[in-house]
Amino acid sequence: MKASTPAQNLIASTPVVYLRAAIYLTVILCFLAFKVTSLPIFGLALSGASLLSIVVSLPVATPLGRTIAMVFVSAGGLLLWRAGLGFREFIGAYGQMAYLIALFAVLPILAAPIRLGGYSHAIQSLMLGRVKTKFSLNCITTSMAYLCGSFVSMAAIPIMMACMRPVVDNFPLRSEQRFMTVSAISGYVLPLFWTPVSGIVGVVLQSLRMDWFSLFPLLLLLSLVCLGVNWLIFSLIEGSETCPPDQALTAEPSAPDSEYYSSLSDLMQMVFGIFILLLSIVVLEHWMRVGLVTVVTLLAIPAALIWCMLLGKGKRFASEGSREFFDRLPRMADQYAVFLSAGFLATAIALSGTNHMVNELFIKMNEVIGAPLLLLFMPVIALAVSFVGVHPLVGIALLGEALRPEVLGISSTQLAITLVGSSVLTFMLGPFSGTLGLVQTISNTSTFRLAWWNAPYAAGYFCVLCLFILLV
Repeated sequence: MKASTPAQNLIASTPVVYLRAAIYLTVILCFLAFKVTSLPIFGLALSGASLLSIVVSLPVATPLGRTIAMVFVSAGGLLLWRAGLGFREFIGAYGQMAYLIALFAVLPILAAPIRLGGYSHAIQSLMLGRVKTKFSLNCITTSMAYLCGSFVSMAAIPIMMACMRPVVDNFPLRSEQRFMTVSAISGYVLPLFWTPVSGIVGVVLQSLRMDWFSLFPLLLLLSLVCLGVNWLIFSLIEGSETCPPDQALTAEPSAPDSEYYSSLSDLMQMVFGIFILLLSIVVLEHWMRVGLVTVVTLLAIPAALIWCMLLGKGKRFASEGSREFFDRLPRMADQYAVFLSAGFLATAIALSGTNHMVNELFIKMNEVIGAPLLLLFMPVIALAVSFVGVHPLVGIALLGEALRPEVLGISSTQLAITLVGSSVLTFMLGPFSGTLGLVQTISNTSTFRLAWWNAPYAAGYFCVLCLFILLV
C-alpha cells in the first residue's frame, strides 16, 4: 500500500478538518446574516469566507472538482483584470453562489423525520402483497419516490431503493435492477421541477429575479404531466403483466388489514407534514422577501426538529442530526470549491460586461434560428456541458446570470421553464450530476448504463418540455 505523504497527513489531520468545517460553517452563517439583515459587513465577511473556503477546499477536492474550480477562478480573474477592475472588486466577487452551498449543507437534515418516523417501512408495507401488476407497481414506486423527492430531495433515492428491494423479486420484470434504478431516479427528478427544496428552482429564481409562487402552477403541471408520461413509457416498455400465481408474494405475506391501514395512516401523516412545510415556506418567503433558498435554509433544521419532537424523537434528532451535520460538512470540499468558484466566475462575467457579449451571441443565434428553436436548443447545450464535467446547477446558474430574456425577446417565464427543464434532463442523464453517481454506488451499475436505461424516459420528458416552452 502506498504510504501517505506528510502533506496528505497534514490535510487529513483532525485540527485541519475542524478548521475547514469552521470556515464552511462561517460561509453559511454569513450568507444567512447578509440575506436577513442586508448589512454590508456581512457581505464583506461572506466574500472573504468564500475565498478562504475555496483555498482550503482545493487540496482535498477530487481532481475533477479541483480542475473545474481552478479554471473558473482563473477565467474570472482574467475577466476582471482585462476589465481594469481592482483588488476590492476581485474580493467582492466571491460569495455569489453561497446560497446553494447553504441549501446543500442543511437539506439532508430533512431526511431525519422520514427515517425516525418509520415512513419508509410504511411505503414498503403498502407495496408488499397489495400490488399485482408491473404497471401498478411502477405507479406506486414512482409516486412514493415523487412524494419523498419533493421533501428530502436526493435522499429519496436510497429510501426508495431499499423499500423496493424485497418487492421486485416477485414480479416478472426484464431487469429488477433497471426497474429499481429508473423508478427511483424518475421519482426523484420530477418534483425538482417545482419543489422549494430543489436547488434547481432556487438557482433559476435567484438568477432571473422571479417569484416562486407565480411559476408554481406551471411547473407543477409540467411535473405531473411528465409523471404521466413516465407511466405511459413504462407500459410501452414493460407492459402491465400480472404477477403469476407461482410468483405470489409468499416470502412476504400480505400484511393484515390493521397493519395496512396503519401504513396508510403513516403515509397520510407524512403527506400532511410535507404540505405544512411547503405552506410555511411560501408564507415565510412572502413575509420576509429574502428569497426561496434562504427561507428553505432557515426552516430546514427547525422544521425537522419540530417534526421529530412531535414523533417523540426530539432528543435522538438533536444528537444524531448534529453529529451527521458536522461529519458531513468537512466532506463538502467539492461543492464549496466548484460552486463558489462558479459564483465568482458568474459575478466576474457581469462586472466585466462579458454578459453583454453572451447576450449578443444568443441574439445572433436568435436572429438565425428564431427564439423557439433557441429555447429548444438550450437543454441540448446544458446536457452537452454536463458530459464534460460541469455540474448542471453550475451551467444553469451561469446561463441564468448571463442571459436577459428582455434582450432576447422572450418572456422570463419561458426562460425559467427552459432552464429548470434543462437541469432536470441533465440530472437524469449527466454522468457528473450526482444523481447517477449516487445510484451507481448503491446498485453497482455504471453511470453510462444508468443513462441508457433513463434515455427513453428523458426523451419523453424532453418532448413535454418542448411543448410547454412553445405554448407558454
